Parts: sequence; C-alpha cells; structure tokens
Amino acid sequence: MKTIDIDHININDRRFCISYPMYDSTLLSSINKIGIIQPVILLNTMPYVVITGFKRTLTAIQAGFTKIPSVIVDVSEKDALLYAIHDNIKRGLNIVEKGHCIERMLHMGFSLTEIHETMILLSLDPHEKIVERLTAVADMEDTFKAFITTKGIAMKQVEMLMYFSSEERSEIIDILTSIHTTESFIREILELLNLVKIKKGGIDFDSLKNVPDAQELKKILKKLVNPILVSLEEELKRIKLLCALSPDIDIKVDPFFEKGYIDMLIRAKTEDKAKDAIEKLRNILNKGYIRSILELTRG
Repeated sequence: MKTIDIDHININDRRFCISYPMYDSTLLSSINKIGIIQPVILLNTMPYVVITGFKRTLTAIQAGFTKIPSVIVDVSEKDALLYAIHDNIKRGLNIVEKGHCIERMLHMGFSLTEIHETMILLSLDPHEKIVERLTAVADMEDTFKAFITTKGIAMKQVEMLMYFSSEERSEIIDILTSIHTTESFIREILELLNLVKIKKGGIDFDSLKNVPDAQELKKILKKLVNPILVSLEEELKRIKLLCALSPDIDIKVDPFFEKGYIDMLIRAKTEDKAKDAIEKLRNILNKGYIRSILELTRG
C-alpha cells in the first residue's frame, strides 16, 4: 500500500466508476473524523485511474485531503472493471449502479455470455430486454437517476417513467418530489399520466403543480382520464355520508361501477351485533339510499 498524491489521480476518468450517487454525507463525516481506512485501488497508469474507491477519492478531496492510501495494480481494462463490479457487489447495488455495470461492460466489448454471468451475480434476469433497459437507465439524465435512487423505485416504475420524453420526465419528477409518495402511489400516478397523455395528446403540467398531496394529484388525474367515473365516486361518497355508516358496516361498489350490484358487508362478533347491523341496513334501505347507490351502478 502507498500514499498517493491525489493530484496524480485522473478523477475525470470514470470508466470503472459504477457508484451512484457520488455524494455521501455519512462517508464525508467518517473521513473527516478518522480518515480513510480502506485504500482505493488504482490502475498503474500515469496519471493513475481509480478502479475502486471513486466515492472515497472525491469525498477525500471534498474534505481537503491531498493524499490518499492506495493499492496500485497492473491489470487489463476488462479485469479492472470486473474487479470494480465484484468489489461493490457485497454492499448491494441500486438500479442505476447495475445499469452502469452493464453499460460499461458493453462499451468495453464483453461478450453477451460474460454480461449474462455478471447479471446473475447482480440478481438480474439475464435477458436481452433487461440489458437494453439497464443501459438506457445508465444513459438517463441525472435528475432521473437521482429520483429513482432516492425514492427506491422498482424497475417496473422506472420503465414507466422512460415512456415519457425527457421534458415530461423532468416535470413529473418535480411534481412527485414535492409531495410525499409511496411506491404504489407513484405507480398509479404514472399509469394515470400515461392515460392522460394518450387521451389528451399531452399533459398540462401547470394544472398539476402545487397539489397538496398524492391523493389530490391522483384525483385530478382521474378526473382528466374519466370525468364520469370521478363524478360517480363523488356521488357514492356523498350518499355513504348520508347513510352515516358505522364502522361495522360497509357498502362497496366495483371500481368502475359496471357490475350492476353492490356488496354490503357486516362485521359482528355476537348475534346481537349482527341484529343491530341488519336493522341499520334496513333503515338505510327504507330511506332509499340503497336504491340510489344501485342506480349509480347502472350509469
């Protein structure tokens, strides 16, 4: 192991760099406190090229270090990339990092068999379509990469985002970043945005900005896609409020109001509780609320 002047390292040569994102506040705090424990691996060229430890090198520069502990190796370009990949596998790679692995292997001329073997190590299905999708992710704009890694979005949602143009993605990411979302909400919102684009020929992003939460965004998009369905949902909600249903009773309609029937659910732990619930339903029926809900299912 040697201590190398960071000025002797070409930090702009990132052919072996697969890490994303590069900034790590925890690593910076650690380096500031106790320095660099694990040396970086450098390719024996002049200037040196980082094989593994790119994030450590950049963080050391940020912390004001001028030297860094290093191990210098003399290997081929392909072996250096494989070393970088295998050294990082143990920590677990995100989708962007896996994309970087595949994209760099293709660029360096690895065979499809070699790439598939690495994909298995990365817990990926060794399929040509997966190769195409991951290389596309590696080539995406930084805002896209930052969003999917920060939110921990699954590959299916990543693919859905890729359906949109770069300008549309930027707008979508801005909107979804401004509100609290779960992965399921992101999936639903992307599906609705795609339907809006197909139906309207485009998306009016100005009308979607400054929404308070994901539920409101979903409601706006559903109204754009199917205003009749939204009006039926709102009317159902109004009628159910009039029914003043207790927690042990529920009335459900299929999501598209198409089946022509409703489900009435009762939860009861005792016979008396069941009798009370049935009596409540009888009162609702006598007031005509059940008839009104049934009429909604007929359009």
